[in-house]
Amino acid sequence: MKRWSRYLAAGAAALALLLVPALVSGPSTAGAQACVSGTAPAVDPYPGTTAVAANFETGSLDGRLQLSTAGTGAASLSSAAAHSGTCSIRLHTTTDPESLAKASVGLGAGTREIYADGWFNIATEGPVGNNVPYMRIFSGGVRIMDVFRQNVSHELVLRTTTPQGFAYTSLAPNVRNGIWHRLVMHVVPNGPATGVQIWWDGRSVFDSNTINIVATTADTVQLGSEHDQQKGDIYVDDLVVNGGTGVPGPIPGVLPVPKPGILKRPGEVDSGTDSEFLAQGRAGRAGPADHA
Repeated sequence: MKRWSRYLAAGAAALALLLVPALVSGPSTAGAQACVSGTAPAVDPYPGTTAVAANFETGSLDGRLQLSTAGTGAASLSSAAAHSGTCSIRLHTTTDPESLAKASVGLGAGTREIYADGWFNIATEGPVGNNVPYMRIFSGGVRIMDVFRQNVSHELVLRTTTPQGFAYTSLAPNVRNGIWHRLVMHVVPNGPATGVQIWWDGRSVFDSNTINIVATTADTVQLGSEHDQQKGDIYVDDLVVNGGTGVPGPIPGVLPVPKPGILKRPGEVDSGTDSEFLAQGRAGRAGPADHA
């Protein structure tokens, strides 16, 4: 009887641990055994200081990249989909309360210029009225701007936090699920004269040096959910984040020489229409089936 009592007590303790909402930070290596360790590392072509340049084939996280989750959210290295090689980061969230999954990259003190460059595959979208986030930029804990894919409408949207409230700009229509897209953001925080330049699948889709925000520096680039109710499955690969403290480059400007795997440069003429080009995505090893 005592032996059974010990077994029951151990089982109850394990169940209690499973039922506690988790908040996990730091690297995760799930699926790392399937990564191609001999793959050449990602290249940072941008001026400034590299915060992270990773293709995730080493089976571990690189640079200042940190994963964190809460509730039913999950964040890990994954071999289920990849843009290059066989591994990427998977960020999974549900509609459950407190379900969060994100990857955060810390920038150096006094960062005045940010390049954030990555390949994204949204395999699952969320409910009506919400969005699946790509990149979010913070200053002093306040989100100053972000790019997301709106559920149902499938638009790619830039949102900036102005002193008067949020401002929204549609960047591309009908962004498909289940394929790889490349997003590059070049941001120079400078109060009412903030510069923002965005490339989508190798083509410039936005540039302005009159965006009005209150920040003059940035400290964090975030991928994935900021709050709950952002259900989705996001795969991230070939990620480069760079922060500079010197004299920022001009906006608008040119996209520096791309790292290996980029198929199109800004300004190149595509044979299809703009809408067709923006919806095509780029080659890579697909994830789960298209849910759009």
